[in-house]
Amino acid sequence: MGATSAGAAGIHDGLVAPLSTILRGGAEVLPLVAFQDHLLRRFGRAEIVRLREGAEFTVLREVADEVWVLVGGSAEFQLDDRRPGSPTRGSRQIIQAGEPARVLVPFGVHARILSRSQATLLVRFMTHSESEDRPLPEG
Repeated sequence: MGATSAGAAGIHDGLVAPLSTILRGGAEVLPLVAFQDHLLRRFGRAEIVRLREGAEFTVLREVADEVWVLVGGSAEFQLDDRRPGSPTRGSRQIIQAGEPARVLVPFGVHARILSRSQATLLVRFMTHSESEDRPLPEG
C-alpha cells in the first residue's frame, strides 16, 4: 500500500500511508507520527487499542482529528464523511490494512475500525482529549 490521499479515494482531508521501518544502530524503529508530517495541529492524547478478531471500535468527533496507526494484525477502516460543507459529505471509504499503516480521520468523519485478525494492535493519536471533545452520538 503506497501513501494515498484519502480525498482521492473518497474522504476530503484524509490520508492513508504505510509505515516503514528504519534501522538505527542495532534497532529497528517504526516511526508512527512526526511533527513534520503536519497530521496533528495540536496534541491531546495517545492510547493503545487492542481488538480481538471481529471486534470493532467506533468514534465520531466534532473537533478532534485522529491518527490511527495499525501496528500489528489487520484491520478494516470504514469512514463516513458527515461534515457539513465538506466536498465529500455523504461519501464512504473502506480501507483494508494488513501491514503497518496510519490513517488520518478528520473531525466530523465517523470511523468504524474492525479487527480482521486474531489480535489487532492500534495506536490512536488525538488532537483533543475526550474530556475536551466528547465523542458524538452516532445517529
